[in-house]
Amino acid sequence: MINKEKIKKLECDVIVVGSGGSGSSAAQAVAESGLNVIVISKDPLASSDTKICEGVMTVREAGDENDSEEELANNIKLAGGDLPDKKITEAFAKDSKIAYDRLRENGLRPSINKIRSTPKTLAIAMGGHNRSRSVGHKNSGLSFGHVNWDTIIKFKNIEYYEDCWFLDIVKNTSDESVVGGVAYDACNGKLLSIKAKAVIIAAGGLSTLFFPKTDTMRGNTGDSYAIGIRAGAALVDMEQIQFLPFCLASPPSYEGLLAGEPATGSFLGVIRDKYNKVILDSVYLRTRAECSEAIMRAVADGRGSPNGGAFLDMTANKKAKRSGKFFMEYLKSALPTAYNNARQALGKEAGKAEVPWEVRPSAHYMMGGIKVDEYGKALSFSTKLNKIKNIKGFYAAGQAMGGLFGSNRLGSTSLTEVAVFGYRAGNDAAKHVKKNKSKIDDSYFESHHRNFFKLFNDDGKFKAYNLKLDLQRKSWKYIGAARNKKDLLAMQNYLNELDEKVKNILVKEDMSWNQQLIEKIELQNMILSAKAVTLASINRDFSLGGHVRLDGKRKKIFSKPFSTLILMEAYNKLKIEKIERERTNFKTVLKYKINELYRLYIAKFIRILPDFLKDRIIEGKYKKILGSKAKLIEIQAGSLEAAPAEINR
Repeated sequence: MINKEKIKKLECDVIVVGSGGSGSSAAQAVAESGLNVIVISKDPLASSDTKICEGVMTVREAGDENDSEEELANNIKLAGGDLPDKKITEAFAKDSKIAYDRLRENGLRPSINKIRSTPKTLAIAMGGHNRSRSVGHKNSGLSFGHVNWDTIIKFKNIEYYEDCWFLDIVKNTSDESVVGGVAYDACNGKLLSIKAKAVIIAAGGLSTLFFPKTDTMRGNTGDSYAIGIRAGAALVDMEQIQFLPFCLASPPSYEGLLAGEPATGSFLGVIRDKYNKVILDSVYLRTRAECSEAIMRAVADGRGSPNGGAFLDMTANKKAKRSGKFFMEYLKSALPTAYNNARQALGKEAGKAEVPWEVRPSAHYMMGGIKVDEYGKALSFSTKLNKIKNIKGFYAAGQAMGGLFGSNRLGSTSLTEVAVFGYRAGNDAAKHVKKNKSKIDDSYFESHHRNFFKLFNDDGKFKAYNLKLDLQRKSWKYIGAARNKKDLLAMQNYLNELDEKVKNILVKEDMSWNQQLIEKIELQNMILSAKAVTLASINRDFSLGGHVRLDGKRKKIFSKPFSTLILMEAYNKLKIEKIERERTNFKTVLKYKINELYRLYIAKFIRILPDFLKDRIIEGKYKKILGSKAKLIEIQAGSLEAAPAEINR
């Protein structure tokens, strides 16, 4: 029964769901156009994955003047197995510098390369990049979190609700255009019924499905994808979840946290199994997907470490006579937060790189998501007409959107993605609203009000929290970093059974901070997202990027690429389609592969050189990387060596 006293009616031009990097950028674009925005955030304002990240952002040309738009776009597309949408990758490459400048205008402060007068890039290109374009920031993600917060609060035409769960998009039933949304305001105990002509979903990913084996915020419960598919949008490449390879497997309080990137392994780092056998060398040149797959295949073969991972062995870097002292400075400064995680969790010897680190893949960011165009417009797909069209007034950005990364996300690109496509979505949404002069009828909201109050159930048998814990365990086991058909089918059966239990969940009729209600809302979204991941994974029966099929072969480089599309039919049943992707021309692919093989060959050649020669070469590389810091390290090392002589005298 609808309790009208518990419904608060609001009105604005655009609703933005999420207050992180993409949400704040979207809100800024709309506010700058003079329109009114309501931001809905279930976490405190700007407390998102952006705020807890390493704070490294891809900026074209930052470290290499020859880094063209075409070069960056091709790097993303080829690394992503040709699944990325060409127009979206081109938009990313085109806008990366503008988006970064906008963040700097809002208060972001990078270190500056004094020689080139450009933002200073990391010493070694992050996972999968073929150019130096990853810009680090002193306070990591906090620098971005503060910028996002400041961006939202400085506009008088932005209203925001924290501790508020967005439930669903409301559409005009006649033309399927967006007319608003509904949200549960836990703090004030109200159902918000918001009229708006556009909604931008920027509500993060789904990695909480795998908790505690994730380094992301707990709010990533798949809300974006569940809301999107219920609103009629197609979900693209949902099997493609990025698992960071080097995360902590123990102790429990550190489980899932980031310990390093492929670049962390530096020039001599390797991955070893429990028998001390090398399962992957030249780690610093590998993509995250390559490293994760190597670890999980070893685990599947029974060669995994005690906690279901492998060992990142950097001891050769440390032991080197001349370059070892430089390596330690590099290790500490490249990704300081990750290094501190490892040092605190694994102990002093590990902190000094004197023993290998036990690491395990951990769910990071989503690479699939709501199918959009280059402006963030959400797209639906008609199987009857075999036609894709946009849903008027519905947008997605950040992890909510798919189509940019395909099967592999290059390191440091997420902060660029949210800034670029959050702003693009906000800008286009503002244009859409200004063209739309129609009035919004109250009747469109009635069914959504009824659905909300049906969530309460005083006689429920199950607790959503317990069901969520079980779902998380099953998700890692069946749809985690390594998959096979048997497990995927088992997951489908499990999710169908879980659907029935959800109907009988206990939720007391209380509107103020009802945790039972919140758990049920999130559980429903997690189940729907898990169904999409499972169905897409079954239908891609070979390994590609973040999707590892232990019972299938790896995609051949020149085979025809395709993306998976998940659609919702009647009675909430999911259906899958496949759409062909444009294959990169042979010449570009060949050039990319030759360059990749050349870099690996040079790395291997250096490794097999006599120790004294190898050490000198690597020492030179570190000096170039560390710049003035290298001279300071040499002075300090010289002082330490001189000390015993002083004592003897």
